[in-house]
Amino acid sequence: MSKKIIITGAALVIFALAAAIFVFYPKENDPAGSSIQSGPSMVRDSAVSSPSGAIPDNDPFSDRIVSELKKYYGSTIGKKSTQAEIISIRDFVMGLRPEKGKDYFYNILKRAFPQYADEIMKTMEKLDLYNRWLSDNRDQLMKMTASERLAAMWKKRKELFGEDAEKIWSGELLATEERKAKMQDTLAELNKSRDMSLGAKLGEYKRVLKETYSGTAEEFILNQGGLLSKVFFSLDSVQEELNNLSPAQRQQEINRLRAEMGMTERQVESMARRDADNASRWDTGLQYMEKREAVLKQYEGQEQENKLNDLRKEHFGDEANTIALEEKDGFYRFKRPHIWGRN
Repeated sequence: MSKKIIITGAALVIFALAAAIFVFYPKENDPAGSSIQSGPSMVRDSAVSSPSGAIPDNDPFSDRIVSELKKYYGSTIGKKSTQAEIISIRDFVMGLRPEKGKDYFYNILKRAFPQYADEIMKTMEKLDLYNRWLSDNRDQLMKMTASERLAAMWKKRKELFGEDAEKIWSGELLATEERKAKMQDTLAELNKSRDMSLGAKLGEYKRVLKETYSGTAEEFILNQGGLLSKVFFSLDSVQEELNNLSPAQRQQEINRLRAEMGMTERQVESMARRDADNASRWDTGLQYMEKREAVLKQYEGQEQENKLNDLRKEHFGDEANTIALEEKDGFYRFKRPHIWGRN
């Protein structure tokens, strides 16, 4: 297994998994109970916050990143392909540092590779444009054959990077793209399938995962049962079958699927308790949304706002202010679909 892959431990493992599989199934903002974490709290807490993005004098987190970058990338950092690989580390760092994260990571690069920091940032900005293009054209790309999709992707790569495209998408990065495309095709087929049982779908999913990642630098993905099960539960065809079950049958099936994905009995039990908490929160949330609609119809102005504030406190207690801020931004968490096994 490549040591570059494990540069920042479990947290980067989780990000790499998301990057490898979730391009067409992006992570959702899931305040209603998702168990996806950015990484261990001890790692997250060590990313000291600084309003300007400057690195404080005492910051072991950035010291570790600088050390690992130099160790694993120092000898080849002048290559575009190496610079492109670092984008996963950037996104990991920015995920821990949502405010001024880009400036914070730039300062890390300046410490690790002062001669190449600006060039690396420009390479990453172009990669961001490419990834945004992938996301914006997701539906159109998924309708293409594998060869058509690959041709379209190469056209965009060369449009953005010119001759450097061949250097960036070579070796391991190109192999990663191919593995990602294979998993995306499998997920798309399973998502449309209505004539396979849940067990058959899971069996095919596991078969392709093993076939795709065994013996590669991303083989660690196969040990991420929790996250792999979340991807599986996100499929529309899976959710339809789970919706048709009684609550007890549904939980029993979710537990079985998690166990088959490699989660231990203790992990399955813990996730089942989380599912119960999520279900309770959704019940509360849906009751709130129903009463909220009645308040909107019955009251206006300040009286309406006062009623809504009381309603939020009644249903969410200390979280009422968070709900109010979300609604002010136009986000209503309980208008999203309830995805069994995820939120």
